[in-house]
Amino acid sequence: MAEITRRDLFDTLNDFYEKILKPHFGRIEKRLDEHDQKFRDILQHFDQIHQRLERLETEYYSIKAGLDRVEQRLDKVEQRLDTLEQGQREIMEKLDKEISLRETLEKEIKDLKHRVSLLQERIDDLEKRLKTFS
Repeated sequence: MAEITRRDLFDTLNDFYEKILKPHFGRIEKRLDEHDQKFRDILQHFDQIHQRLERLETEYYSIKAGLDRVEQRLDKVEQRLDTLEQGQREIMEKLDKEISLRETLEKEIKDLKHRVSLLQERIDDLEKRLKTFS
């Protein structure tokens, strides 16, 4: 058998590298490049999502502040409405008292008219009697 020289070993390893390892590493490198591109695409997508979330967060705080202002104004409106309702109740109570007083006065006036009428009849009767005596 022939002795293997360094040159033979070098040529064999070089041949092995060129035919087997280099294409294999080339495919691996190509796949890594593809993966790198996919990661860049994913990162870009995450950046877009992050920007949208930041905008949504800003809008959320704006809406929340607006809602707080609306709630404060609504509280003031409710307070004013409560005040108006209390005033209305007081007015209704006074009106009920006035109506009751008016009804009482009307009854008294009616009674007084009746009494005046009776008195007038008595006066008329007395005048007739006086005329008959005179």
